Amino acid sequence: MIKREQLYRWIDEVIDQRITFGNNEDLDIPEVSELDSEQLAYLRDSIDSMRSDLSLLKSFVDQRIRGRLTGKAFRFSDKIYRGRNSSKLVPYSKDKILDFLGDDWRAAVRPEFRTGAIKAIAKARGLDEKVIMESLFERVETETLDVVPYIKAPKFLQEKLKKDSDVVELGD
Repeated sequence: MIKREQLYRWIDEVIDQRITFGNNEDLDIPEVSELDSEQLAYLRDSIDSMRSDLSLLKSFVDQRIRGRLTGKAFRFSDKIYRGRNSSKLVPYSKDKILDFLGDDWRAAVRPEFRTGAIKAIAKARGLDEKVIMESLFERVETETLDVVPYIKAPKFLQEKLKKDSDVVELGD
């Protein structure tokens, strides 16, 4: 079997080749090319597990950053990190919504409720769409972390975050 240390060395090799040659060049790792099918399958399985673990770690780190940047923006290298409060509509009861939609449910559900379609159905039935939305959904506050390249950040953030590691308070 492939030892973890070997996997880490190959990851380091991939990083070195990406930095040196860019993302468009094929990797050249002779040791991996020499593995038999079972070893390659094991390696791929190990990579899938690591990808899952890295995704969990990234989510954990994003939550920590978001908690520290609520109402703030931070520049790190060529990216802007911005913690924002937002909200989304969460159904009080999916059954209640489906009862309201009746035979029209296919227009509004794919696989989640399409609020625009529900509003259109309410309007077509001569009902006040705002009242219907308030009776079917609750507004739940959420926090998000936006990470965008500096060049694609809003202009007001580019102006405020001129240097690396700058932090500014935002009035979200």
